[in-house]
Amino acid sequence: MVQQADPSGQHMEAVSPMAVPQSPPQRSVSAFSETMDNSAPIPVEYIQPGPGQHQDKKYQPDAYAYYSAPEAVEQYPPHNQYGVPPQGPGSPPPHGRPPAQEKKIMGMRKKSFWIVLIVLVLCFVLGVGLGAGLGIGLNKDDKAEEIIADPFCKEKPDLCIGGALDSKYYSTKGAFNGSGIALAGASWRKGAFSLFEIYYQHWNGEIRYMQYTKEKKWRGGTSSEIVAKDAKNGTAISAVAFTLNETEYVHIYYISKDQQVRQRILANTTGFWENGPINDMNLKVFDSPSVGLQACYKGSFYGDSDYKKFPTADGGENTFPFEGSTGINLWYPSDESTFQQYTWYSNNEDAWVKLAPWTNKNVHAGVGCYSWGAGTNTYTMMVNEKNTTEIWWKDGNSTGKSTEAHPLNVWSKAGLEIPDVDATTSLGYTNYLYMQMADQTIKGFNVQFDAQNTWLNEDQFTIAPLGTPEKALSGTHLTATAISVPNDKNSSIIDWSSLYVFVQTVGDDITAYARPLKGGEWAKGIVELSED
Repeated sequence: MVQQADPSGQHMEAVSPMAVPQSPPQRSVSAFSETMDNSAPIPVEYIQPGPGQHQDKKYQPDAYAYYSAPEAVEQYPPHNQYGVPPQGPGSPPPHGRPPAQEKKIMGMRKKSFWIVLIVLVLCFVLGVGLGAGLGIGLNKDDKAEEIIADPFCKEKPDLCIGGALDSKYYSTKGAFNGSGIALAGASWRKGAFSLFEIYYQHWNGEIRYMQYTKEKKWRGGTSSEIVAKDAKNGTAISAVAFTLNETEYVHIYYISKDQQVRQRILANTTGFWENGPINDMNLKVFDSPSVGLQACYKGSFYGDSDYKKFPTADGGENTFPFEGSTGINLWYPSDESTFQQYTWYSNNEDAWVKLAPWTNKNVHAGVGCYSWGAGTNTYTMMVNEKNTTEIWWKDGNSTGKSTEAHPLNVWSKAGLEIPDVDATTSLGYTNYLYMQMADQTIKGFNVQFDAQNTWLNEDQFTIAPLGTPEKALSGTHLTATAISVPNDKNSSIIDWSSLYVFVQTVGDDITAYARPLKGGEWAKGIVELSED
């Protein structure tokens, strides 16, 4: 779908005061590294340096220099006052007491023996010390190189991303490695100055948001734009925006650190985030590093009665009016193969109703949805246990007649399937159905939604700036939208229109791709994230 900016009105969304920026965190390196890389990040082709290899400084032990002192010779009293006659070879011994024989130990003089013994003892002690020190040093090196991963990820690394694979992959700046990414359109709001907002997980774990303005500039993402502080590492994030009774709402859904579904709500009448009723329902999420979560608006486009029609992918208008109902569908995993579904209706804002579960699904992948189109059909996209994307449909017509080929008010699987997707792919639909393939590329499929007759148009693509297919991080979260901006003076003239897709390609980034709505070259950019 394409969102048209409302050129009229001067309403500005309340933004909390900006906090004093803090110093940016430095990239962490191994405690045993002798160097620290503090160079500025390169936005587009950032490469994470490997941890430095520890090398202990080697100091030679003090050298001991030994020398012999002059030997003391025993002096005998003269035999008489005139002394002893000189002795020569063959002369008889002098008169008087013969010289005493020095005692020896193990054939050595006592002093020499003790010197040698002391030297041997010192060498032994020094050898033991060096051996122990070397052993400790090696153990430290081993620990520095040890992979510290989630136990689940050690067995199934293809279902994990970022720090869950190895603690050295945790981000120290920008976005969390494995951050959820969600998008909420804003061009439909009265007096809106932004086209859309993206929600992501900051490297410190907080969920924050940024706004993309009509001047194609980014703003926000600081400590003044915090949505939640209790998010699980790498949580999926889902955003729903709509208008109800002239009040504009944004709902954000995520998984908390204690594995609960959480809901935060922002209304333009208050200007601050509040907990939603789902927080009190104790919806326990399957405990695994990477799992899907999706909230999807159903009913007329954002619930605004002024939007009876909406431009299609080719720039034309829908010929059928939207239904007037307002609601939200929510999916989250309760075990390794089951998604639970809850639904909410605007006529009872505090009530969520549990629906039938979805079984035999790959809950490590995301959920896609399309439920704001013309007519009464809604669609849900899920990945099965064979890593194939399935498309399900339901006709909510309450007055029609159900047939075997077209049953009413039950979920039915369409014949169209898309195989060979990444085991942890996210799914997103706006004009095209986006997903990550097994080769890590991001593809868009032009699905023609028609209940049991749903089919795939040949107009499909791989995101490939300058003709080179892009490979995102395996298991990256993704989100997508389409924007059409009318001329300020003549709304019938479209100044520009574009598709946008957001993924992670490095680990601490949010990478954006854009191309004209009706086709053309893909452009790539790195969203500059606040270090505050």
